Amino acid sequence: MPILKRLIDPSLYPGDVMVATAERFPTIFYRVLAAVLPGPEWIPAAFFVLYLVAVAATLAGAYRIGRWAGGPTAGALTLAFAFPVRIGLAGESLYRVAFSHSHLASALTIWAMVWFLEGRRVLPLLVLSLGAYNHLLYSAYVLVPMVLVVLAEASEVGRRETVKRLAAAVLPLIPLAVWMLAHGAPMTPEWLALLRLRSSHHSFPSAFGPDLPPAAALLALSVLVLSRMPADRRRLVAFFLAGTALQFVLGTVFTEMWPLKAVLQYQPHRAWRFLMLLLQGVAAAGVVAGWREGGVARAVAAVTAVVLFVPGLEPLLALVVLLHAVAGRPTAAPWARVLAAGVLVAVTGWADQDVSWTYPGDTLPRALNETVIGAAALAVIVAVGRSSPRGRTAAVAGAALLAVVWLTPRAYASQRQRWESGAWRATQDWVRTHTPRSAVFLTPPKEAGFRVFSERTIVGEWKDGTQQYFDDAFVKEWGARMEALGESYETLPEDRLLALARRFGASYVVLPRQPPRRGLVLAYRNPSWAVYRAATPSDGGRSAATPSDGGRSAATPSDGGRSAATPSDGGRSAEAAAR
Repeated sequence: MPILKRLIDPSLYPGDVMVATAERFPTIFYRVLAAVLPGPEWIPAAFFVLYLVAVAATLAGAYRIGRWAGGPTAGALTLAFAFPVRIGLAGESLYRVAFSHSHLASALTIWAMVWFLEGRRVLPLLVLSLGAYNHLLYSAYVLVPMVLVVLAEASEVGRRETVKRLAAAVLPLIPLAVWMLAHGAPMTPEWLALLRLRSSHHSFPSAFGPDLPPAAALLALSVLVLSRMPADRRRLVAFFLAGTALQFVLGTVFTEMWPLKAVLQYQPHRAWRFLMLLLQGVAAAGVVAGWREGGVARAVAAVTAVVLFVPGLEPLLALVVLLHAVAGRPTAAPWARVLAAGVLVAVTGWADQDVSWTYPGDTLPRALNETVIGAAALAVIVAVGRSSPRGRTAAVAGAALLAVVWLTPRAYASQRQRWESGAWRATQDWVRTHTPRSAVFLTPPKEAGFRVFSERTIVGEWKDGTQQYFDDAFVKEWGARMEALGESYETLPEDRLLALARRFGASYVVLPRQPPRRGLVLAYRNPSWAVYRAATPSDGGRSAATPSDGGRSAATPSDGGRSAATPSDGGRSAEAAAR
């Protein structure tokens, strides 16, 4: 969001090294949005609407993949399996309760998969290659298996059709590839070390640890089900498995063994996001087939559905695989049962998993809020309309209209409280209204998002490190700043904080409210956080920062132009005002 705000209003975040990485950020999304939105105040509403669209498209795509694998009931089950937000292999989840350009990219990629599985070729390939300008990695993860399918089908469709398909997949990517080559830089040992420190969970398989057993179990379960599916579907899924496996193998070789910068930036193991959804669709088809068999197979299907749906039960997937191999019906092919057994033996760490059942208690209250109930009511209207040919169009149009003019505004109003309340937000609001735009802030590096609503430059935070994938020059500066702030920033003595402020040109320091810092000049505090001027009471409250605000008081006309603290009271008046 700070990058987007800066694109809309260039006067924001002067000198902020993280925001400056936008020049090398390989996505057009924020530039397009900046050109469309009238001003920064429109960003929250735009993000909210786009988030709804992206998640709705994601879940609708999950339904279609499940329907392709095993019919409408399997589609509904796949949607249910995909609905909980869970973090899997390579730190990936299908979506998160926050918005970025990756949500739209993920939804678009999933729909490309849907179209491809259902028989189209040029459209999904073109969608992915053009979608790379929004999110290159997501498009590439799925283009790899799709291109394998295209090559395998070449003898069936002929040379001309194959060339057309390959052109749709490759030609739009050429300008982007040229741009990336022009902006590349050699890998340095420092870059690699900082990547291991900050983002190993995305790039290095050795860091995947506890996420490997559930992923292997889902793969083994899907292979069991896949072995008894129709040949055409089995063939397509096999190519997606092969394409993802190719990326995994090469990715492991050129990250853990012989690190290559391009591969590390590519983060090939994050392709799991899309394979996982396809495997969930296949598993859902197996659940439906087992339920229809009845008897013991129905019980196995019921256990499988519960384990796949409830977050925290993933450690039980190994038992589910055993149940399917022994008692699942229709019976899986012998080779699939042997392969599943081999996976269970080869993968270690099954006993290290902790089983938890927190999902029902966390989710039921949310499922009963007015937004969900309202959406369900509109779904009932659509369902009723679909049962009557005459009322179908009216029901769909009426539900769509109510969603736009009634449900979405109500949902937006209720969700605004999530980001407009709390002490961290209140601190940012005060900073935005009481300090000059040129002010620079030292903030706790492990706290994220101070820039968002304060609209001020900060020295840095841990989350900034993800930008090292896109900007080589940034990583060295970010690493130096994180080293300087250290793990114990919040307990640093006043003289050390002032030295850091002088080093990085900061005029304010943000710290927890407790303990009070008598050696600094208090400007503001709330129940959790305090903002101090980078100065001591003995120097008259003058800022130790750069000439960005000339050492002037951060006060505004709203407080009568009085300083937040004066030498005479050592900052006590500001404390009283804050209270």
